[in-house]
Amino acid sequence: MAPHNPAQHPKIAADALNRMVQDVRTGRAEWAHPHTVRQAVDDLTRLSDAMATAVQQMTAALAQLGHGSLPHQRQSAAALHMAGQAATTAAAQLRLARRGMH
Repeated sequence: MAPHNPAQHPKIAADALNRMVQDVRTGRAEWAHPHTVRQAVDDLTRLSDAMATAVQQMTAALAQLGHGSLPHQRQSAAALHMAGQAATTAAAQLRLARRGMH
């Protein structure tokens, strides 16, 4: 069985996050209880960890496909690497914030 395209997963996650932001923005949803905030922080931590790993995988895949020899391709790889580092930092900051919540 051939592997499937993993790009569908980030699209679904992005759509869900956009819906959440829009629902809060329009008043259809609200952060009405500390428990919901804590749960969202936990889930966003998971998302940030997964994003960091996915970006590392994409960077490695581009290198294996030979998309790293031209200057603009190296810049793309460097930008992906920095995005992965930012996701790792976001996860660490979310964990720190979560520890402060009761």
